[in-house]
Amino acid sequence: MKNMARLGITLMLICAAAGLGLAAVYAKTSPVIEKRAQEDLLAAVRAAMPEAEEIIEETQDGETYWLGKKAGEIIGGAIKVSSTGFREPIELMVGFNAEGKVSSVVILSLNDTPGIGTRVNDKAWLDKFIGVENPMAVDAIAGATVSSSAVKGGVKKAVDFMATVVAPTETDGPIDIASVPDGTYTGKGLGLHELEVSVKVEGGRIVEVKVVRHEESPGIADPAIAGIPKKMVEENKIDVDAVSGATFTSEGIIEAVKDALRPFAQTSAKPALDISKIADGTYTATGLGLKELEVSVTVLDGKITEVKVVRHDESPGIADPALNGVPKAIVEKQSVKVDAVSGATFTSQGIMEAVEKALAGAPTK
Repeated sequence: MKNMARLGITLMLICAAAGLGLAAVYAKTSPVIEKRAQEDLLAAVRAAMPEAEEIIEETQDGETYWLGKKAGEIIGGAIKVSSTGFREPIELMVGFNAEGKVSSVVILSLNDTPGIGTRVNDKAWLDKFIGVENPMAVDAIAGATVSSSAVKGGVKKAVDFMATVVAPTETDGPIDIASVPDGTYTGKGLGLHELEVSVKVEGGRIVEVKVVRHEESPGIADPAIAGIPKKMVEENKIDVDAVSGATFTSEGIIEAVKDALRPFAQTSAKPALDISKIADGTYTATGLGLKELEVSVTVLDGKITEVKVVRHDESPGIADPALNGVPKAIVEKQSVKVDAVSGATFTSQGIMEAVEKALAGAPTK
């Protein structure tokens, strides 16, 4: 018994010593690892803008991005984005030129199936994104659809964000269905995965919408795949209400139809929102966080006096800081673009989107 007790004490002391040793090693190496990771990140940023004499780090809407300058002029930008792959998130560095077009795509982190999902790291395929207006139009890699769709979605996320930062351009305006020539058009969008639609127009009306390819969740996405096309035909419009419980698939179908008919969109420069010119009143609109949410915005004497999230289905606890903090920040800063709350980015962006839509549709003085 004494030997057993002695052995137990010895083992306990060995474990304690090992634990202390590991803690000491971690404390010593952690800063080195973090420093190396930061150096690698900045190296990727510089590689995305090789001609930049100066690189400036900026933050907008909770997203960090970099601008490259030469002789005081912006010559490009870069942003790190993450998109869910087959196994784990795929991290990308997307570079842009002075015109706001994609100039490079580099994968920083990829843990998908070797020989299958890892094929997205092929430079020849990644180079297909250079200069494209719609990253979703790049063909997916056969046999690696999930991974390639994730990369396409990540590049699209980068394009949508950086387009307003590097070189703001004209945005797609409304599509007048009555002016679309008769024909069948195809387009791509991003639900949970990439999907493709065909849209048939006759006599100035949408007569048929088909989801011709998708990898959405069976059962869950079915109501949207069947219902959204039907609504579009019945209402003869693209922006229809999303199907509850299948919001991402609904949005993907709507995006794909817009992509199909984009050549017929009226382009117009997006005007800056001047809050001081908005008439007094309370306005409502919806936005997309993890799910659809609705806000009310009160304007008085040219100032935002109150923002309320009146309806949402966001995650309890996780989304609460954004639900409370973002409306408060909007009122304090008198801006629809404020910093997203860390850990609740999607909810934050959904609230800002809804507030901007509410005010964009409000009457002016």
